Amino acid sequence: MRSADGTGSIVLCEPQCWAFEHASFNAALLQTVALAEPQSRLVFMGEGGHLAGVREELARYGCDPERVEWREIRIPPRTLGGWRRLNSERDWCGCTLRAAAGAKALILCSATATGLMVLKGMLGVRRGRAPVLATLHGVLASIDQPQPRKPWHWATSLRQVLQLPHPKQLTYLVLGASIRASLVEAMPAAAVHFEAVDLPYLMPADDRGITPPDGLIRFGFFGAGRADEKGLDKFFRLAREVNHHELGARGEFVMVGFLADVDIATPEGSPVEASRHPLSSEEYSNRARHLTYALGIADPLHYRLVASASFFDGLRYGKPGIYLRNPYLEYYFGRLGDVGYLCDSYEEVRDVVLSTLREFPEMRYRQQCENIWRGRELFQPRSVADALGSIIERAWQRLAERSRGRSLRRLGGAR
Repeated sequence: MRSADGTGSIVLCEPQCWAFEHASFNAALLQTVALAEPQSRLVFMGEGGHLAGVREELARYGCDPERVEWREIRIPPRTLGGWRRLNSERDWCGCTLRAAAGAKALILCSATATGLMVLKGMLGVRRGRAPVLATLHGVLASIDQPQPRKPWHWATSLRQVLQLPHPKQLTYLVLGASIRASLVEAMPAAAVHFEAVDLPYLMPADDRGITPPDGLIRFGFFGAGRADEKGLDKFFRLAREVNHHELGARGEFVMVGFLADVDIATPEGSPVEASRHPLSSEEYSNRARHLTYALGIADPLHYRLVASASFFDGLRYGKPGIYLRNPYLEYYFGRLGDVGYLCDSYEEVRDVVLSTLREFPEMRYRQQCENIWRGRELFQPRSVADALGSIIERAWQRLAERSRGRSLRRLGGAR
């Protein structure tokens, strides 16, 4: 229960990630909550391997994992989808809501459409008084996709789930003001239930990038490569085209990640070495630190409603980027200043890459690195904590106002 001085427990639950998947984000979110609510007891619930991953991330950045009570729960298997997933969603949801009974707030670190469907149903029949914040990541991209043709898939799509009756305790959390602005355009009725906060990220104090290169200029693709909107096919194409150019000997293309889909094959003749297995943290950091530029050639439509983790990886290692323009990047370029290049087409990306190989822009590069170094403070947990704390407080105020309204209506009826 929330006490008069605002103390109480904050329960966080990760209902879908396994092992190290999203461990860095969840560690940063947990640290943000710890700073936003310094008097509250923290409980983190998730799959056993994921709990270990989050603890390791916290320890790596000097945060205190001992303040947290760690609880292992069963989450849905990765292979379950659609209606088949509902029973497993009920397991974690019921367990988490029981654990959060009387808590100051429950924060879901992520959610699927079916998970939200179950959560809304359970909140609708329970008398829980604590606010529930559900963080939505990549699932939001489905709003811009065509609705499934089969009725049983259509009913479990996020667009339909958002239109179900909305429980008074529930608030959706998105990672960037530009995402919420896009939601206002896409689903104005649902957008009133969304709050935005900058994506928290544990930025180390010792990575300011490297000085302008005196040898190869290295361009890197961050993250897990999939045959989807992340633009891995364009990255391979760009590497091949630049390699065949007369300036190609001055550059190198590096995959800071691995091929996540088994059906992806490195194109024949590609100059990129790509691992089939996740890199160790040491190898990942080594590749990232020796980059000159981060490359982002993802589908711009996808990042209208989704935060770009690869953009934040580039900031974390102090690397200016060469990106295809999208609303999310435009928003943060506006706040951070010149931290790279925003391009309007694949061809423009290629032209910028060749331009840096032809004549490296040393002065601009140094300024871009300096802008990143200063600007990435925006995403440190200590910088995001106040905004997150305010969101929790507003959620409490909305609940209190509705409770007062019900009490007044009951008194009026009694008269």
